[in-house]
Amino acid sequence: MKISKLFLIAAIAMAANTAQSATISNWKELNAGSTNSGMNTDSPTIGDGSALNADDAWVAGRFGTVATPASVTLAIGETLTVSGSVVLTGGNGTESNLRFGVFDESGQFASGGTTWANGGWLLRPDEGFYQARTDNTFVSTNGNATLLTTNINDTGGVLDGDSTTAFDWSISVTRDTAGTVDLFGSLVGGDTAYNKTFTTNDVSTSLFTYNAVGILFGGNLDLNQGSLSNVQYNVVPEPSSMALLGLGALGLLARRRR
Repeated sequence: MKISKLFLIAAIAMAANTAQSATISNWKELNAGSTNSGMNTDSPTIGDGSALNADDAWVAGRFGTVATPASVTLAIGETLTVSGSVVLTGGNGTESNLRFGVFDESGQFASGGTTWANGGWLLRPDEGFYQARTDNTFVSTNGNATLLTTNINDTGGVLDGDSTTAFDWSISVTRDTAGTVDLFGSLVGGDTAYNKTFTTNDVSTSLFTYNAVGILFGGNLDLNQGSLSNVQYNVVPEPSSMALLGLGALGLLARRRR
């Protein structure tokens, strides 16, 4: 049986585009003050829209399902991206009180614990990335949380906490060496066309396993409701794996030609 060159090229391309990817549909509010819905979907709604009902909500989403939790451990060259959209209702423009993060929740999510001792990376739009707190509440920037040197590219708009237009947010973690990661984040949208990106590179760490996303709708944001949608994580395979796949396929093609 002949194997066509076009078939092999298509197979390589398909594998190159295949990545670990899933929606996040296992959600909790860990300080339990809001009236929430859709917590078992990728589009949870925090707060019922009444005055301050989503005020100071600590929200987390666990990779995988309740029955089958999942996690991602990055190899060198791999990138984890967590992303989604959010509509903010009734709030104000306090940037410091809207935060997104990627974490290893250290087994606390199921029990409702808020001290995630393995840490992660927390993005605060007014300051940039933090190495997340591990000695108390995971969305806090106090205690042993460390503000990292972050390049913030601000191209316009102000944070609108009461906006009919969704904000798109994302955080990417790339393991670039055995002991460092590069971080990228973005927050774009709202009625005022808010647009910021955040970059910090070569951060020394031993944390390469992640299994949760965390969100803060902080008290000073005065939020009535936060409506999330299309929250998902995606892992792009390391380039070296794709190179090995390509070499293997080309070797197979060469053998078939003999």
